Amino acid sequence: MSEKIKKGRTQSPARKSVARIRNDAPANRMAAEMAPGAKAADLLQLRRAKGQVDGIERMIEDGRYCADIIVQITAARASLQAVAKDLLARHLKACHQAALGNGGAAADEMYQELVDLVSKMSK
Repeated sequence: MSEKIKKGRTQSPARKSVARIRNDAPANRMAAEMAPGAKAADLLQLRRAKGQVDGIERMIEDGRYCADIIVQITAARASLQAVAKDLLARHLKACHQAALGNGGAAADEMYQELVDLVSKMSK
């Protein structure tokens, strides 16, 4: 939680949405085992995106040129999208393997989850 929120400011609608998504997820879902190298790469990319967002915040506070800010926002979004694509690829592989093993209704449920994920990513 950031210092700004701790000092009494309200959460943004996006933060509330993320919190709502986490609370709505079924408790029985577990992440698949992630290779240490892939995990490290994703965390590095997320730290890079965090640094970009921090830089964007400073640029806005300093009154920097709007076009420069937009370029940095685009770069931050690309960093996050790279992590999302990597996670989706691993999730697809894990779901495919589980569907082959389980089949039937479980495969249909996994298929629908994947369709929903791709839909959310394309917005």
